Amino acid sequence: MNMLKKWCDKTWLYAVYFLGIVMGCALIWNWDSWEQSQKLVCILAILVPMHIFEENSFPAGFYFMNNVGFHSEEPMVYPQNQCTNMVTNLGAEIVLILVTVSTLKIEVSAVTLVVFFGLGETINHTRSGILMYRRYREKGKKTVYGPGTVTSWCLMIPLSVAGIKWLTEHSFTGMQILGGIGIFMGIAVFLILLPFAISIKVKSKRFAFDDKGYFEKYEK
Repeated sequence: MNMLKKWCDKTWLYAVYFLGIVMGCALIWNWDSWEQSQKLVCILAILVPMHIFEENSFPAGFYFMNNVGFHSEEPMVYPQNQCTNMVTNLGAEIVLILVTVSTLKIEVSAVTLVVFFGLGETINHTRSGILMYRRYREKGKKTVYGPGTVTSWCLMIPLSVAGIKWLTEHSFTGMQILGGIGIFMGIAVFLILLPFAISIKVKSKRFAFDDKGYFEKYEK
């Protein structure tokens, strides 16, 4: 269990950052041979570790913001804890790597995933940012920024726009679009909502976070 605790605390972050570097190298190596659709998915697999870095390493604290948004009575403990955080983020990165490898078999669905992933992340971070602004504006908070906002708006939204442009230039069926939405919903349900549901019941303080990152200054 000590190994699991260590893995869920920080070690998994180094693993996901390493995967991001690997995908960056793969993109450069295959740039001339890959189709644009495959490049789009691979770029998302590079951006997700960057997004995770903003959420969890610097300035960090997204987990606290997210738990506040879920009206948790112990926002350092549940529903997002170190274990669910690892499952959600590392799991999503692995899914994106698998989709990158399989893009040409599910091309439209893969690009649709890129579009909805960026839109979903940006909407969630914007909503959470507004909530935290309202929570802390009397303590001096002047913006709706929260960890993950910059990578969502500045990197993921442009990628989603590139995905939308690709879709407008190619023919597709409704089922292919639904396939991409299905992958997106699968990530949301099996890697986020289900682990959260378990965490809400268990309320494990063993995997509680030990700092609020960006929000520490507002909690003093």
